[in-house]
Amino acid sequence: MKTEWRRRRREIAGMSRHQSTEVSVTTVVLGLAVGALLTITTGLWCTRQLEEFGPSIGGIIVFKPDPVASERWIVDAIRPEHGFIRSPQSGSVRRCKLSPGIMARSGGSLVIEARHLSRPPTFQVHWAGGHTHSGAGDCGPAADLLLERTDVMRLANAAGGFSGGFRLIGP
Repeated sequence: MKTEWRRRRREIAGMSRHQSTEVSVTTVVLGLAVGALLTITTGLWCTRQLEEFGPSIGGIIVFKPDPVASERWIVDAIRPEHGFIRSPQSGSVRRCKLSPGIMARSGGSLVIEARHLSRPPTFQVHWAGGHTHSGAGDCGPAADLLLERTDVMRLANAAGGFSGGFRLIGP
């Protein structure tokens, strides 16, 4: 008796069994398409956010004097001769070396002054302190440099992190 009632209801509504199946398939396909689009959009947004991840402007990496510094690796830095440049290919540049072990022996600091959103991201930093390398590649006691994000993070890890200090907000 229930099946008779359902058949009459479909006839009255003008729907067959196949239309009901088509509607549910269309709903499933549209749901999957919306889910896939949402997943792709979220993934692209997360990738973009990760590209911008890195130290902030005003961050300071402090190398405290340590006579027994044991870091033995070296970072190659770009040292522009005529102010800061956007890429190492344009303008005249010199290279110098940053050795965390040497930098920690005499102490000093790197201040992040600007960030260039290139690929890979580069940071404009200022070094002030002792020698940066024990050879011809020394940057000197004060230098303006361009470093890649990975190099900045490696130097920060060797120094023990970033020291923000006090920041004044206002004009």
